[in-house]
Amino acid sequence: MPMTDQELIREIRKCRLADLSDGMDALGLVDVGAMSPEMRPIRPGISFAGFAWTVKLLPAQRTFHPCKTVEEYKKMNDEWCSDTYTFARILKQEDMTDKVLVIDMGGYPGGVLGSENTMDFKLRGVVGFVVDGGCRDSYECNKQGANVFCTKRTFRHVSGRMVFGGVNIPVRCAGVTVHPGDIVCADDDGVLVIPRNRAEEVLMFAKAVLEADMKVRARHYEALGFEPDETLNRLNS
Repeated sequence: MPMTDQELIREIRKCRLADLSDGMDALGLVDVGAMSPEMRPIRPGISFAGFAWTVKLLPAQRTFHPCKTVEEYKKMNDEWCSDTYTFARILKQEDMTDKVLVIDMGGYPGGVLGSENTMDFKLRGVVGFVVDGGCRDSYECNKQGANVFCTKRTFRHVSGRMVFGGVNIPVRCAGVTVHPGDIVCADDDGVLVIPRNRAEEVLMFAKAVLEADMKVRARHYEALGFEPDETLNRLNS
């Protein structure tokens, strides 16, 4: 019987990206789905897996005009964000459980994510964020435990710089074409995208690789006098 989405994602989360990459290799999908090394976490220790919910942003053909008052700037910024963040309004109408927000900004160093909206999206079920572009408010995002991978670190906004280009369409993110529903996995080693229709096959090989690794590492732990830890029992977690 095919696995349900919930069963599949639960089992994939037990594996490391190294195991899943080996599983892709076993199917002849060598380097398929491997995002550029530029795609990095905003802090160590972030790990997630979920189904891609894709967003496309495009470079704007205009920008802000000089403002004389705070009110004038606020009105202009609100109008701009109303377009750029169209995806956020659509997102709020959908079930985002176990979803990874994948945003293609073409690598532009603007902060589409920040301290407020990462919390809002998390409350709606989003488990992680993968952005070919920027995240800002880094200090607050890290204090709040935002699970963000991005190709740029920045203080700049997307307002005045980027416009909405669509959701739930194929996007190109850090060198990888991501389709809605693909499985997006991330840990300290990077980001890997697994086609949904090959995921169970990848998982079969990945679990075999992980099981063999844990057995060998357990013997090394004993020989070196290390205390066993959770990495030796990942498949039973």
